[in-house]
Amino acid sequence: MEQDLIDENTVFREIFVTPSSRAEELASKYGYFKYMIERYLKLYGYQDTLRLLESMEKKLKPVVRINTRFVELDYAYSKLIDHGFELRDIDWYPYAFRILEKPEKPSIGATHEYLKGFYYVHRDAAPLIPVILLLYDYSGDVLDACAAPGGKTTFIAELLNNSGIVYANDLVLYRLRSLVSHILRMKLNNVVVTWLDATKIKDVFRRKFDRVIVDAPCSGEGVIMLDPSRKRKTKQRDLARLVVKQIKLLNSLLDVLNNDGILIYTTCSIAPEENEYVVSKILEFRNDVDIIEPFIKLIDWDHGIRRFHRLNFDDRVSRCIRITPFKHEMIGLTLCLITKTKR
Repeated sequence: MEQDLIDENTVFREIFVTPSSRAEELASKYGYFKYMIERYLKLYGYQDTLRLLESMEKKLKPVVRINTRFVELDYAYSKLIDHGFELRDIDWYPYAFRILEKPEKPSIGATHEYLKGFYYVHRDAAPLIPVILLLYDYSGDVLDACAAPGGKTTFIAELLNNSGIVYANDLVLYRLRSLVSHILRMKLNNVVVTWLDATKIKDVFRRKFDRVIVDAPCSGEGVIMLDPSRKRKTKQRDLARLVVKQIKLLNSLLDVLNNDGILIYTTCSIAPEENEYVVSKILEFRNDVDIIEPFIKLIDWDHGIRRFHRLNFDDRVSRCIRITPFKHEMIGLTLCLITKTKR
């Protein structure tokens, strides 16, 4: 059995924060764990923490992504308008739209066009960003290591346009069913689905990839506006346990990345413990990886942080990018482009 690179107690000691009285007041008002508020205060300061907390109280409008493999953009758009949906362009991706208003019937997931595979419904636009960055100037096979429920996989398969195969893996069976359903509904024929513990992929596949995406299981702290239960779901000890798993997962999947290939590590979390901390530990443990800047800039995103609380991260994590809810009007998301170098 593969051993963890770092133990839970070490992580817990390193990431532990003691809440201040100001954090306790805000935690009581907004319903969060106290340590989460203390973290926000250290990251953003008091005024921006208030902006963050208020942004998490506002529901986001869903996003539709047109399946360009199967239908013309104008036709799909006009059908949605005819149904009574009011759509707004996504500035940085012309085939996706935010739903501003919807009719009483049908729902966006019950139209004939949805059932025919004309589009995919995302909870927000931010998850499109990692896929666009991963496939920039690339056409070939891709490993989506934690693929369900299917937003990334179907988008990758669509953009590849049969120039490569998507190997879509997930461990949770009921989520795999959703993944397969979306693949079939959207008539995508360049996807292979596997049901594996992602840390075992390197032993089962016996091949490597030039592109890998790891949407790691996380606290979901960036989607509180979609799921308020996340405010009090992950205690600090739980977070330490989760971080150990994230480090193990990322380290294992780097072993299936080819030299000069690119792996995107991403979470729907704004917690540095799950992002810069994880990546910094990988840089500490391995001498065959590096962090690169994105090849294109889709929005004015934030950079990864190099210091948090009493922790100093590897300077290279500043090349990671952050989507911050109160700045970008999207879910919180962090991602990092990691490349494999020859030892």
